[in-house]
Amino acid sequence: MERKRVIRTLITFSLLAALVAVIVVSQNRDPSNPHTSVSKDTWIHGPKGHGYAVLNNQQPWKQCYTCHEKKGLGGEAYCQSCHDQSGVKVDIPKKPS
Repeated sequence: MERKRVIRTLITFSLLAALVAVIVVSQNRDPSNPHTSVSKDTWIHGPKGHGYAVLNNQQPWKQCYTCHEKKGLGGEAYCQSCHDQSGVKVDIPKKPS
């Protein structure tokens, strides 16, 4: 009888610890950010990161700007300020009129 009680107690504490771990990990994620599962360094410098997205998305006003503006970051000005800080010289595609 005592053995079953010890096993049940261990299982209960294990499940409680797992629940706490899931809650802590989930608090650090933003479900509306598609880049949240990738570290910032990998996103900026990785082979399937920012450069890949830019080369394969020549219409940032459709995808990037709207999301960045919703986050309060700004659109084209946000991209340009980051490029200026990092010393990157690029021409950001303009939205056709």
